Amino acid sequence: MGCVVSLKTVIKSVIPSWIATYKMREKGILLTFDDGPSPDITPHILDVLKYHQIKAVFFILGKQAQLYPEIIQRIVADGHYIGNHSFAHKTADEIGFKAYANDIKHCQTILKPFIAATPRLFRPPQGKLSVSAWSAIQCNHMQVILWSIESGEWGQYSHQSVDQMLARLVSEIQPHDIVLMHDNSSKVLLLLEKLIPILIEKKHVFVDPKQAFPCVYKY
Repeated sequence: MGCVVSLKTVIKSVIPSWIATYKMREKGILLTFDDGPSPDITPHILDVLKYHQIKAVFFILGKQAQLYPEIIQRIVADGHYIGNHSFAHKTADEIGFKAYANDIKHCQTILKPFIAATPRLFRPPQGKLSVSAWSAIQCNHMQVILWSIESGEWGQYSHQSVDQMLARLVSEIQPHDIVLMHDNSSKVLLLLEKLIPILIEKKHVFVDPKQAFPCVYKY
């Protein structure tokens, strides 16, 4: 008897389980920031991270990097990891496989001069990982990083105040969590200033991307 396996099933089977479950192997908390850089917010977030000696991953939009190259330079100089978040923040379902693959490549071209290397980490816009998206990502030889918990300035928790966001994160965050934030939101800056000291007091450890992803950290 023959066996028919869908393309979607095949692609899902090769996605590493730690990506599918959105958790990190390393025991600790990894902070990640999407959609920047923002001239009004990102520099202040960098100040907070530097004060607490925490390294993070910034998933950069190519269109923003073109506008604010000096902020990208500071992100790298401060020892953070640069990830690709596409050029225009379009999903594969919106623009199709070919345009999506080219969008990723375009962002790569923009980011590469800042780090003298090719970024290896990719976070799909809106976290949408379809068959077309996965194929385009693999064509660009990138590793997908999603998240396990979100700060809540966008999406289902966007109605929450900063204090409500803080209470939820403090009660829910666990070792191995990858935290999604956006460095174009003033709520995130206020949240971060309160969240980090509390997590440190609770003995949480913040993971350096070099430890979390040694096989892809090339700069």
